[in-house]
Amino acid sequence: MTDQIFEKKHQINYYECDTNQQLTIPMLINIMIQVSGEQSHQLGVGDEELAKKGLAWIVLQYEMKIEQIPTAHQSIKVTTQALSYNKLFCYREFKVYDEAGNLCVTAQSTFALLDIEKRKMVRVQEEVVAPFQTPFLKKLIRTPKPEKITEETAVTSEYHVRYLDIDSNRHVNNSKYIDWALDTLDYDFLTSQKLTYLNIKFEKEVYYGNRIQSQMSLRETTEGKTITAHRIMTGDVVNSEASMEWQKIEEETSR
Repeated sequence: MTDQIFEKKHQINYYECDTNQQLTIPMLINIMIQVSGEQSHQLGVGDEELAKKGLAWIVLQYEMKIEQIPTAHQSIKVTTQALSYNKLFCYREFKVYDEAGNLCVTAQSTFALLDIEKRKMVRVQEEVVAPFQTPFLKKLIRTPKPEKITEETAVTSEYHVRYLDIDSNRHVNNSKYIDWALDTLDYDFLTSQKLTYLNIKFEKEVYYGNRIQSQMSLRETTEGKTITAHRIMTGDVVNSEASMEWQKIEEETSR
């Protein structure tokens, strides 16, 4: 594994936070992607260079473990490290630290290269990943699958994909899927629960003008936690699945 770790400090702005003054997960993901993009640019394989080859990076999965969510006006440090790659996938780790140096978030991610015109994944090109000095591993890494929704108890919200939902890859930005997933949970739940784990997998692209369904089911565990399962669909096509683990804020603070 390479020891080539890239880091960047970020001052959390109020508009990146929710009503609890906590950094939102979609904004956190945007910040992480910005940091990894800056590392790629520094190594000479940024988005502009990839675009010349007709390529772009896409995210296939995030698995995120959350110790605490940073809050407004804090200065955080985000580190990222390319771990390994195989013929189809690249694996990257992110870590987020608060001002005191405490680890707040650890995220494992899976990336792939997209042929922009054909809208298909392509093999990882050696010249694109060589600057990261990561090992090639023939074996695919088996990543955990998100929990499936329970059809009988699922609730659904519908959304129309707007211009500002799409990014430079001409599809919906991956942080928007988390927006849609979280929006199926009500105000009281979101203001009284702490997210401790997120696993989201992106299956099919969503485009401008699509109408999507955001579905969610919820269950309680014997340990007193809440698990929410999420699914984003266009028609009969599954675009994304996710599961989230929650803990009541009162329980955490009373320890």
